[in-house]
Amino acid sequence: METKTMEEYMERIRVLDTLEQQAMGLSRMLTTYTDRLQERLEQRIDIELASEAVTLTSIKNLEAVVSKSVQQKQSLIKKCQQLDREMDGVLTVSSKVREIKQLLDVMEYTKRKS
Repeated sequence: METKTMEEYMERIRVLDTLEQQAMGLSRMLTTYTDRLQERLEQRIDIELASEAVTLTSIKNLEAVVSKSVQQKQSLIKKCQQLDREMDGVLTVSSKVREIKQLLDVMEYTKRKS
């Protein structure tokens, strides 16, 4: 009976060794998977940070372009208003030139009749 007990004991030790080796293998696999997951998460964080930086830069550039466009439109409006005010003087001169031309036409007509 002692032999059977010794064989059972040795078999149990082999089973325990096998289980220990399998447990260590599973532990290494879990560590590998965890490390890969951590690397992927870090990559994802880096990508998201880069994306956020690009987005912020784009927004700032867009803001600058819109601001410049608004300033140019305001400048154009001021120039148009100034031109409109200056045209009042041109219209007055144009009106006087027209009157002078009409007077010259009348004088020329009168001279021809005489």
